[in-house]
Amino acid sequence: MPADNSCVTLPGPWRHRLVRASGAQFHVATAGDDREDATLVLLLHGFPQYWYAWRNQIPALAEAGYAVAAMDIRGAGGSDRTRDTFDMPTLARDIHGVIRSLGASSAVLVGLGAGGSLAWSAASLEPDLVKGLVTVSAPHPADTYRLGLHVTFRTWRHYFAAFLPRIAEDRLQNPESLEALLAEFSAPGNTGATEAAEHYAHALQLPSAAKAQIHQLRWTWSSPRRPSGREHLEQISRPIKAPVLTIRGDLDPLLPARAWSRTASRVTADYSHVVMPRTGHFPPEESPEEFNKLLLGFLENL
Repeated sequence: MPADNSCVTLPGPWRHRLVRASGAQFHVATAGDDREDATLVLLLHGFPQYWYAWRNQIPALAEAGYAVAAMDIRGAGGSDRTRDTFDMPTLARDIHGVIRSLGASSAVLVGLGAGGSLAWSAASLEPDLVKGLVTVSAPHPADTYRLGLHVTFRTWRHYFAAFLPRIAEDRLQNPESLEALLAEFSAPGNTGATEAAEHYAHALQLPSAAKAQIHQLRWTWSSPRRPSGREHLEQISRPIKAPVLTIRGDLDPLLPARAWSRTASRVTADYSHVVMPRTGHFPPEESPEEFNKLLLGFLENL
């Protein structure tokens, strides 16, 4: 197992920083314009990733003149793993804290999968902090976590696997099995996400890292049956007032098109939904050039 967080501070056209927020320490990879008035784009990774999921977006956003920060969510990568690492309300407040700790008065949130659900939550809970929202493979969580046919059988199979934590943790920490998992979530033959499997597995071998991601998944999917989860879903059901772009890969095996059937009703500002062809659950990695065009186009129109 890795001895420390050095396995996540990979070299590249970015800077690694540690920031304090919400009583914890967070690792962020930053790039671009560092002026106080620059638009901050905060990137939120999904499961089972960390900030490196945005390696294809950080340089493009920086080159376009934005301040970019890809954060490791509490419990993942180089960020702290604490006793309260698992619940969505804490993770959403972390996002607010990191925005402020980076010296910004607001940010555009871009979230993938579980990070997209967090982005929805953060935007709803503190609307003045969020000037725009892009969610990828992430319908609104108030819709996603209700029982029904809006998700696929494969989604439920992976959800139930989270209740076998020892087996699930071993699978995440093994590069070969993690690569197979990423391939299963991707479009057939697409290696954009699987090429990072070894990096993701190393990060998940850090103490309690795999456990944290598994328990976050369990908390999220069981939230409608928890008092705290029901309260949170009620709190985040207020309409989003910022412009929103949602993106889905047309070959996503976890979330069918019908999962977004209610999403437009959750937004009172400009809303658009784009389906990316020949793409699975990880559009930023599977189709980075096309994804970057969509993202930059959205940002230019804010």
